[in-house]
Amino acid sequence: MKHGLQIIAMTSPHRIPDEALKIIKLLQNGDADIVHIRKPDWDIMETSELISSIPNQYHGRIKIHDHFSLCRKFHLLGPHLNSRNPKADIPCTHISYSAHSIEQLSLLSHYDYVTLSPVFDSISKPGYLSSFNLEDIRPHIEGKRVIALGGVTPDKFPKLAASGFYGAAMLGYFWH
Repeated sequence: MKHGLQIIAMTSPHRIPDEALKIIKLLQNGDADIVHIRKPDWDIMETSELISSIPNQYHGRIKIHDHFSLCRKFHLLGPHLNSRNPKADIPCTHISYSAHSIEQLSLLSHYDYVTLSPVFDSISKPGYLSSFNLEDIRPHIEGKRVIALGGVTPDKFPKLAASGFYGAAMLGYFWH
């Protein structure tokens, strides 16, 4: 945890050369506490092959956004629910969820944590602009497990911690 924040790396939705090695390094070096594998266009075999390329010792720090049956097969940390996959199709623990509004944060009690995006203007999705004001967010997230996503870079960690965020998730920073 940096600046008291849990750090999450989100994979690129696209194929990245040596991706498994990069994921291993992120976890080994402490650059990320958790890695979310988010490959919406990948089938279960492609996702399984990527996870198989990562040593078992890191599987408990991996969440997946699709093909939730792989949680059991590889003993992963758990599924991350989103608009594409709003329910886990198998019994599992350590579920997280994607939120895009303050109102959706009311769901937080059902999940380990909720990602809220875009907190800043996105790096990986040009034109995906923040609709949040950090000063306005604080009363809604303070003391809760809300992870900032969207345009997050390490230089913003102090602002996020001061605003009451539990963690920071980065996609563009790690992969672009």
